[in-house]
Amino acid sequence: MGIVREMESALCGFVPCADVSGVGRWKGCTYRDATERPFDVLRRLTASALLLAALAVPASATASASPIEWGPCKGLPQPVTGMECGKLTVPLDHADPRAGTIELPVARVKATGRRLGSLVMHFGGGGANGVASLAAQHTRFQALRAGYDLVAFDPRGTGTAAPLRCADGRSIGRLLDLDPGYDKTFLRETAAFVRGCVKGARIVGHAGSGDTARDMDRLRAALGEDRLDYYGVSYGSVVGGVYATLFPGRVGRVVLDAGLDPGLDSLRTESQVATSMQRSYERFLADCVRRGCALGKDVKAANGAVERLLKRLERAPLPVGDRRLGRGQATNALMLTSSLPLWPELEARLARAVQGDGKPLLEAADLLTQARPDGTYGMEEITASSMLAYCHDKRRSSWREIRRDEVRMKRTSPIFGPSAVAGRFLGPACNFWPVPDRPEGRTVAHTGKTPIVVVGSKNDLAAPLTGAAALAGKLRTGVLISYQGDLHGAYPDGGSCVAGPVEGYLLRGIVPGQGITCPAVP
Repeated sequence: MGIVREMESALCGFVPCADVSGVGRWKGCTYRDATERPFDVLRRLTASALLLAALAVPASATASASPIEWGPCKGLPQPVTGMECGKLTVPLDHADPRAGTIELPVARVKATGRRLGSLVMHFGGGGANGVASLAAQHTRFQALRAGYDLVAFDPRGTGTAAPLRCADGRSIGRLLDLDPGYDKTFLRETAAFVRGCVKGARIVGHAGSGDTARDMDRLRAALGEDRLDYYGVSYGSVVGGVYATLFPGRVGRVVLDAGLDPGLDSLRTESQVATSMQRSYERFLADCVRRGCALGKDVKAANGAVERLLKRLERAPLPVGDRRLGRGQATNALMLTSSLPLWPELEARLARAVQGDGKPLLEAADLLTQARPDGTYGMEEITASSMLAYCHDKRRSSWREIRRDEVRMKRTSPIFGPSAVAGRFLGPACNFWPVPDRPEGRTVAHTGKTPIVVVGSKNDLAAPLTGAAALAGKLRTGVLISYQGDLHGAYPDGGSCVAGPVEGYLLRGIVPGQGITCPAVP
């Protein structure tokens, strides 16, 4: 059960609803098979065909790869009947084969009906483990499995595919305990965290969206496919767009769900995160008042209680055993307002903190950060692998721009506007990254003729519909499907209006009409 995520946040997605050691299960928490990880949001077009001509590895390069030796899967949380695993060997640096190789874990479940080929799947998130995601989610995609072998891989820098190992596994804890805000302490700890993650890591500088797209072309060749049929979610939509840009002649049937604008710079992305979180928090307060809120009789009073609690925790954190609940961890807990099923219990835990008992709210924060009994945090691995892709691809903002933006965002959202590791972190972190960013990973300018279907949800906090529309526009043949609900990834849960066109295209090659709008599923 530990693979479940349920959080429609702009930090990319989902928070565990499973038992987390020492935390317990949330009441009313519904389970979904999803593995989107924090800090996955990526951005806008900033380059053109002139830039593509200068890329280190030409798009016309022919990928070659040995067939994958399939065998039983090992190390999965639980066995999956019929699932096979193997390894794909790829160059560390596609532009310099002498730099050595890395191995990417690969998994597949074979087609149950008349086989059309292989459908490569990318489940999103800078830290998403593709093999574990396929194990958890393949039953949701049975309609696609009727015609395809479903194939997933661990993108470089995630899972066991050359991941970063950050210091002692506890370094992110110091950042999590900091009060949010862009100050000398935050910058010092951020710099120390980045140094600890990149020290001795070969993969740094070789884990952008362009690198992953080239890995996917090697995977396509190893699977024996002439073209890449592909389903990518969230960050997987960016990788799909970059693939279509680099290899326009090898694009098969492609669906990009929860589409993101790949060209957004770091400030616009993280400002979008904070703004989305603020809206979610305001919805939480309004619902709390409708139900008879323990925090206050109206929204103003309830918000006042929360803000007074946060200010009090800055001055005097609440002791919780040998730990403490400060403003930073309380803010982490408030990010759970992005998951509607958690609202009643979060209200109760906030009320306990107002009364002086910080333990329930710290346990809520531990859900988000994936705290472990040994003092380490699952969020450390997620943040490290997210930095690999984000800092490689994103245009970096100047320190002056970051300071100015934080002042503005504090006015927009006093709670989520200040810099913090579980929110507005990667912008500052990438300024300590030891290698320059590369425009290739934020460049989508598909020149091929094959239609590409893009899906977006109107109220998706992690991937706003504007991002999906922008991505579709950059893909010359992009076809946009708009879902009016709040799903992060509208297929297959968005009902027949979404599933029909997606399956019609992937399974039968029927191109959807432009501009389909689908009602939210109750």
